[in-house]
Amino acid sequence: MTQTFASPADAAEATIRDVLQIREEAHRKAHDASQFGGGVNFQDVEHTLSAMREDAIMRCLGHLLGVTDDASVDNYVLNWAAERGMDLDERSVRVRESPNASELYKRRAQAQLLDVLRETGEAGMLKTKLLPLIEKADKSAWRGSSRWLEEWLGDGTVIARQHGRSTTYVHRDFAAPDVAGGLHPIGDAATGLS
Repeated sequence: MTQTFASPADAAEATIRDVLQIREEAHRKAHDASQFGGGVNFQDVEHTLSAMREDAIMRCLGHLLGVTDDASVDNYVLNWAAERGMDLDERSVRVRESPNASELYKRRAQAQLLDVLRETGEAGMLKTKLLPLIEKADKSAWRGSSRWLEEWLGDGTVIARQHGRSTTYVHRDFAAPDVAGGLHPIGDAATGLS
């Protein structure tokens, strides 16, 4: 019986093609699955498994090339694809560094909610109206959770205005500047309302 072996160049090429295919499929599946809502689902687990598979193949490619660090192997893959005129886009990003379906869903849902808030302008939106919208969109939230709102308040994307016992949230694009030119929460003292 005769044995045949692929040349190192052919083996490297086949391995690189596998890596690029894994990346492309993982990104496509994450985008497709993100259409169906957030929360941990089987697609996120599959994304993690694809990342592990890609890591293993990249280590094998590194051994084949005689390179030990991940960055050099990844650069080799990207250069190889670029030399062949391949459109890399999402294939240039390692699976473990790319967002999974839940993360993509969260980004899209948050962007849509912030657009709604932006559309309300200076009037903003009452807390009693905004929280149900967030809870409906945030599939992984517990009842009454307002993690997204806390994140937005923390990074200054949304500003809270206190009017007596009511709280209104305004997108930072419509928040009034303070004397120094920065943004501040607008409450009764700042607006002169009593």
